[in-house]
Formats: sequence, structure tokens, C-alpha cells
Amino acid sequence: MASKIFKNTRLLLFLIVLFGLILRLAFFSGMGTSDDLAYSRYAYNIKYGIEQNSSLTLSTRLGIIYATALSYRLFGVNDFSSVLFVLITSIGSIILIFYFGKLLFNDKVGLMTAFLLSFFPLDVVYSTKLLSDMPSAFFMALGVYIFLYSEIRSKLGSIGYFLSGVFIGIGYLVRETSLLIALFFIVYIVYKRKIKKEYFLVPFGVLVILAIEAFIFFGMTGDPLFRMHASMEHLAEVIIAHDYYGRLDFPAGLFHYPYLIVTNSLLSFFYIFIFIAIFYCIIYKKKEVYYMLFWFLALLLYLSFGSGSFTQYIPILAKDRYLSIITIPGILLLAFFLIEKKSIIKKVVMPLTLILLVTTSIVFVYLREDRHLLDNLRELNTDLENSDKEVFIDDRSIKALDYISEYNTKINLKEYPEDFISIKDAYIVINRKMIMNLKAANKNRIFPEEISNPPTKWLKVKEIGQNEEEKIIIYYIP
Repeated sequence: MASKIFKNTRLLLFLIVLFGLILRLAFFSGMGTSDDLAYSRYAYNIKYGIEQNSSLTLSTRLGIIYATALSYRLFGVNDFSSVLFVLITSIGSIILIFYFGKLLFNDKVGLMTAFLLSFFPLDVVYSTKLLSDMPSAFFMALGVYIFLYSEIRSKLGSIGYFLSGVFIGIGYLVRETSLLIALFFIVYIVYKRKIKKEYFLVPFGVLVILAIEAFIFFGMTGDPLFRMHASMEHLAEVIIAHDYYGRLDFPAGLFHYPYLIVTNSLLSFFYIFIFIAIFYCIIYKKKEVYYMLFWFLALLLYLSFGSGSFTQYIPILAKDRYLSIITIPGILLLAFFLIEKKSIIKKVVMPLTLILLVTTSIVFVYLREDRHLLDNLRELNTDLENSDKEVFIDDRSIKALDYISEYNTKINLKEYPEDFISIKDAYIVINRKMIMNLKAANKNRIFPEEISNPPTKWLKVKEIGQNEEEKIIIYYIP
């Protein structure tokens, strides 16, 4: 009988994973026009080493850069190979959360958590974007799972604690926020009121990965702490450039995450029920969920009120994808609540909640406008690739066109000059959406006056795109 149930569980898990994969491919996002272009460029050029003069934190996240570089080597440069690593970790998270549920509760909770994560809109949207949040969250969660497995089952011995630290360290290689899981371990130890000698193997495992990273950076740049120095420099530049998107405003800046959770369509419906589940578990003193409560609440509080710098108080930028590090505990708490045996939950709350979440999640993902963001630039690339004239365009669009051409562009691309007085017999491309985003990202960014008010002598060659605010316009200067 047990064997039959296990086989059915495996079949259901397979179907849930398949459903999650279909959703992610159906709503494929592809490359965007921001951090993902940087990761792609660094991955393609990693054979030449790290840009030693770069202060951009993105260039130091070796986990995602090397994984993407391997994907490029196997499958070439394209939208699928660019996001393959992220997609694999997203699917891996569905499987991992099932085993979390099974370990902490039972197969039913495990299957419910896997199902919820399979269509969780934040996960669906970012599973096919070349960004570091989801892969780092996956490896961090894998480290927590191995730690709890070692605690509960005692089958892995000391190696389990060491591996826990190693996987958390790998998460750090992808993104620094993985180290925030230290808050969970601190609360866990306080709750247990004891420290086993095996616990020290967790930070030791992390330190092994940090040592490997330091060795790599020393070989590439001569500075074993290159990542930390680059991160601090970049943070200082960001603050000067755009006041950190208002996060430095006190006290309003402290409430950006609560506001984000309430208003963001990828989060709000799920989080409403997650917080209902939290209140339920606290009121009824459900001790079996305490580990997930420690994880969820400790990291959420730090994201909301903690600092992104060791040297000064700088609140962490509020973005929906940054909450990926608490997705697994949040959904585990929700699944536990929905599987409760109380009649009102079982017969009313659970089915209505699932219907609402499935419906709203798919609708909100469908309505997203940030899929296939490079389509207009692909058309531009086709129009200009056979031209022998100079083409002046913003620097971010140049990076996008480089990616589109698989880093082998034949277009004579140049960044905008200070003015166009001396420019003759050349094309000028105005990517309205890109310019608007660049200005929003850096309040000190200035473009030539002609970009806002093209001279009458410029000849309009073509407009690309339907939305007036997002059109790409090609001009020719005789």
C-alpha cells in the first residue's frame, strides 16, 4: 500500500513539475534591457577575465556568470541559453519545496507546496529572465534543507552540515543576499538553546567557497577581496546617481517593502494568504512550522529594515524579485495552513483559495508587459546590419544590439556625442523607452538636446513599435 502511495506521489510531483515547466515556457520572458545584458556580456567575455576597473557588482557574481558562460558554450548565445540556468533552478525549486514539505510535514503538504510554487507568479515571471535572485535563493534553500535533514533524520552525519554551508556559499557566488540566511541559523540556535559542534561546519562550508572565490579573484585581478570592494564602490555610485530610489528618505523609505507587497500583482494575493497562514499558526501555536516562520520573518524584516552596507545604514532597494529568498518558507506556511484538517479550511478555504490564486496568478502573468523586450531592437538590427554608415545610439541599446548579434555585430555603432553639429551622413537612433529608463536610473544622466528635439533637417527613415512612448525612431543626417 505504501509503495502504491509513493508511486502516486511521484506521479503527481512529475505532473506538477511538468505543469510548472509548461507555464514558464508559455510565458517566456527572455532577455531584458538591464542587469541581464550585463550578466550576458560578462559571461561571454569571461575567458578574458574580470574587468579590473569595473565597480559594477554584477561583474563579480561568478556563480551566474560561469553558469551562463557554460550554457553559451554548449548552446550558443540566444534567449534560451541565456536563461537556462535560471529556469533549471526554478524547476529545481519546485522539486526542492516538495521535499521540504515532506521532511517537515508529510507528502500532502509537500505536493501542495510544489503545486503552489508551480504557478506562483513571481517565480513564473523571473524563471526565464537572466537575473541572479532565483538561482541564489534555490542554492540557499538547498543548504537549509540539507541542514534540517541532518537535524531531523541524522542520516548524513557531519558531512550534511558541511554540505549545507557549501550550497549556501554557492548561493552567495550567485548573489550576496544568500548570506542573510545566517539570520535563520541564529534564531534557530536561540530557539533550540544549544550549539552542537557540527553547527560550526556550516560556516566552514561557506568559508571554503569564499576562499575559492578569493583565489579566483586574486588570479584575475590581484585583489582577493575584489568583490567586496567593487560592491561598496558601486553602492556609493548608486546613491549619488538616483538617491537609491527614495529608500534613503526617512522614515518613508522603511515602508517600501510593505507597500511593495500590498501593491505588486506578482506578490499581493499570495502574500495575503501567507500572512493569514502565519497568524493562524501563531494563534494556534503550530510548533511544526516554527522553522519556516524563523526563516520567513527574519529575512523579511531584514529586507525591510536592514542595511545593504557594512559601513553605513543604507536600506536594501525594494524590488519584488528580492523577496525570492523567502518564497519557499512562505509557500510552505501557506500549504500547511491549506492542508489543515479543520472542516472549514478543508471544504471552503482551501478550494476557494486555490481557485483564486490559480486564476489571478495566470491572469497577472499574462498581463505582464516585460516579455520579449528586445523585439523592437531585433527589427532595428535587421534594418541596419547591412548599412556601412555610422549609427549613433544610446549605450544600453548598443549592449542590446551586441547581444542580439551574438556579440558579432557588423553595425558601426557609436554612442551619442555631446552634440551632432559635426555629424554628417549618419543614422541617429532614438530608443525612447531605453532613454527614459536610463534617465530614471541616473538622475544626473544627460543626453544631447537633439535627442529630445530632433532638428527639422533630420530625415525620419523609420519608426519601430506601436506604443508611441516606446517607439524606436531612425533618423538620417544628410
